[in-house]
Amino acid sequence: MPDNEEKRSVPTPPKRSEDAFQQYGDEQDAPLRAKKKPKSSPKASVKGKKRPPVRRAAKKKKGGRKRRVSLFDRLFSGTSASNEEGGLFGGKLHLSFWPSFFVIALVLVLLVLFLQSSNLVVDEQQVTIVGLPSDLEGYRILHLSDLAGKRFGDAQSTLLRELNTLDYDAVFLTGDMVGTSGDPEPLYELLEGFSSSTPVYFISGDSDPGPYRETMRDIEGTLDELVYEDWILGAMDRGAIYVDRPQKLIVGNATIWITPADMLNLDASATMSTTKSQMEQEEEGSLLGLEADYDTLPMTSHRYERAQALLDAVNTMQATEIHISLAHIPPSDDFILNSASHNPPEEKYLTQPTLILAGHYCGGVFRIPFLGAFYIPNNTADRHGWFPAQEDVAGLSTIGETQMYISSGLSTCGDAPLMPFRLFNRPQISILEFTATLPENMLEQ
Repeated sequence: MPDNEEKRSVPTPPKRSEDAFQQYGDEQDAPLRAKKKPKSSPKASVKGKKRPPVRRAAKKKKGGRKRRVSLFDRLFSGTSASNEEGGLFGGKLHLSFWPSFFVIALVLVLLVLFLQSSNLVVDEQQVTIVGLPSDLEGYRILHLSDLAGKRFGDAQSTLLRELNTLDYDAVFLTGDMVGTSGDPEPLYELLEGFSSSTPVYFISGDSDPGPYRETMRDIEGTLDELVYEDWILGAMDRGAIYVDRPQKLIVGNATIWITPADMLNLDASATMSTTKSQMEQEEEGSLLGLEADYDTLPMTSHRYERAQALLDAVNTMQATEIHISLAHIPPSDDFILNSASHNPPEEKYLTQPTLILAGHYCGGVFRIPFLGAFYIPNNTADRHGWFPAQEDVAGLSTIGETQMYISSGLSTCGDAPLMPFRLFNRPQISILEFTATLPENMLEQ
């Protein structure tokens, strides 16, 4: 190196103090330790002491045993094979919680609906009738409606077991006992369970088949066998009385008339005259070989028999006798009041009914707790049946001098297909007991 070249001085590194040595550790680590470290990093170890090892997540060994996760952990602690954090009351919920939650909730709802639809309730009412004959004091009738082909236990065992705990003198079935299924066996099982000494009266409903055949049977037999649907004949074979005309029930010295509600405002004389004339024409046409008259003659003859029975009842009924009229769909107030407006001496109309029994609404099918039914299938009602007055849905009410009892029924309504099950609405059995004693609230007035 040339002598005249100025020698470059190399700076001597400052001597590190003992404190600096303790701060950075040994010489090898000093450059690394001098870097700015996150606040969360642990303090450096003191010289001469071994630093605790940093714990790192252990890698899953191939083929190693996985941690077992219980169903409870998956639902409520939020853990899974890949996520062990969180829980129902602390941390995040695992995604598998929500489908499981909804499944459990759905099962609970279905269980409640099943119990509601099978758990029977008995409604007992006293019906006060002024001038009630003494032989009918305490007379009890069983009112059932809207079975709709449903079974309560094997061969209706649950329903019959409940009925056998009750005391009643007559049975009234107010329609839709078969329903849209068309299967009459559940009804037959019920009829076979009644005591043979108990009179059973029934009518058809709007969801029942028939009751009359569209084409008459080509057989030799009675008019009933020619015109009625099979399920009607099957019920009659089991002792039930089909009420499509006035029926008379004698209880001691008292008389109870049972009529179909569609005859209440029917002019018996005019109906008799019209059907008799039509029947005579069809009889003549049948003799001349007219096939159309031959096909319709059985039904016309049946209508004539009904008209004749109506006229006989009009000429026989006394205003002091009890008159029970059966309707599937509850009649309107105007219809009921009109039945009371006829002049009895004319002997054209039935006397006004003492009691009307009806069904059809099934208690509204869906009921809101503490509020009641929010819909009934009645387009003539206020708001077309939405949010009806609860006395119009079920129970006993008075229209003029006629009382009407609407049963909440046993199943669902065929006119409300979007309500295939009952909600907060238990199936109902009704017992109505006649009495001449005025209730206390009427005596106080």
